[in-house]
Amino acid sequence: MPAVSVIIPLYNTEAFIKDCLDSLVAQTFTDFEVIIVDDGSTDGGARIAASYASADTRFKLIGQPNKGPSEARNTGLKIMRGEYVTFIDSDDCVAPNFLETLFFIAQLHKADVACCSIKNIDEAYKCDGTTPNTSISASLTPEEAARISLYQDSLPDYSAWNKLYKADLWKGKFFPANTIYEDLAVIPEILLGANKVVTTKSHLYFYRKRAGSELATQTGSTKIILLLDIAEDVFEKMKHISKPLYKAARSMLVSASFSILMRTSDDEKFAESRKRAIAHIRKYRFGTFFDLRIRMRNRMAILLSYLPRSIFLKILKKGLS
Repeated sequence: MPAVSVIIPLYNTEAFIKDCLDSLVAQTFTDFEVIIVDDGSTDGGARIAASYASADTRFKLIGQPNKGPSEARNTGLKIMRGEYVTFIDSDDCVAPNFLETLFFIAQLHKADVACCSIKNIDEAYKCDGTTPNTSISASLTPEEAARISLYQDSLPDYSAWNKLYKADLWKGKFFPANTIYEDLAVIPEILLGANKVVTTKSHLYFYRKRAGSELATQTGSTKIILLLDIAEDVFEKMKHISKPLYKAARSMLVSASFSILMRTSDDEKFAESRKRAIAHIRKYRFGTFFDLRIRMRNRMAILLSYLPRSIFLKILKKGLS
């Protein structure tokens, strides 16, 4: 049984999958399996992945009809064999000591989750094989980790990737299907279920920002309103646990509400979601404003929300561009 399972959902990332898989071949920690789930790709990415599976027994390629990244990850979760599990997107890559560092600090602190910082990269970036210096790790309680993830301004965040999880945390838990922002729906709850969460500020995960990614194409799409559904659900789950978690989940809900107003048009298609978003902002803006942990842009948006609605929405829309 491998120590670590690496799950990679693959869909039409032919230009980047080789860089992703090469960064795993280069790992200084070698006791792992890689489960690549081809989610109905229509480009040559699956052929590239198949060549790695043929050359290295640690790599396995699974094919399925296109169901989205959540279902691809879920397929990997169902067949993983590792004591720990991590997720890597097929257009991203990792430092050579990504697995070694996270495994080491998880073992050192006897923690169920280990998390590293990310480095934003562009489409032209290639993992160059250099190993960043590892900073001192810090240990958090599950509640502290979940709270921080909801503020989304420090480590750990609520992204599924850049973390190593004890596989047992995922028993009976899966990413919600047919949605976006699926990480927000499940990761804070996973963190809350851990015994301890440890973080390092070392930039070991390289996140590729590109125009064709799923989230980048959702502005103006009816799919974006799913963010509000997820934010409301997370708020309901967290608000009764403790006052700090209530405040963090409230901040997340207000932030999501502003995002809905910024990224949707003011027409009938989005009328119901925009109405809900405005209601959340009006209900929670006063308390959220005085929460010292919220980001400055949310504080400014709250101030703007006291302006007449037409002026507020106009300024908010300009803030997106």
